[in-house]
Amino acid sequence: MITFTYYNDLEKAEEFYGETLGFEEVMNRDWVKIFRMGKDSHIGLVNAEKGYLKPQAEKPVMLSVIVEDVDAWHKLLEEKGVKTNHPPQKSGDIDMRGFLTWDPEGYAIEFLTFDTKPYGE
Repeated sequence: MITFTYYNDLEKAEEFYGETLGFEEVMNRDWVKIFRMGKDSHIGLVNAEKGYLKPQAEKPVMLSVIVEDVDAWHKLLEEKGVKTNHPPQKSGDIDMRGFLTWDPEGYAIEFLTFDTKPYGE
């Protein structure tokens, strides 16, 4: 699956997902960049001037990245000076821990670890 997000500053978004988060870039064109976020999941970064959709001030999309070690991810982002909402915390009635951060244009990214898999392996 690829979730496409739209940017006024594509270079800044590309740097954030590639260099800051360390996701593997699997496609690079002048107007679109695609990064692997998981085994079969990707994020596509699209230039606002050439994309089908246009960036909006309010971002009604949250990317959730399931990781094995949410504490290590939080530490990595903290060391790189990336703002988060809080250290990893338990979430209500779901047996998981996580935190949020935001990309350069305001898309929310949730990093989480399920302590008990709610849907199998």
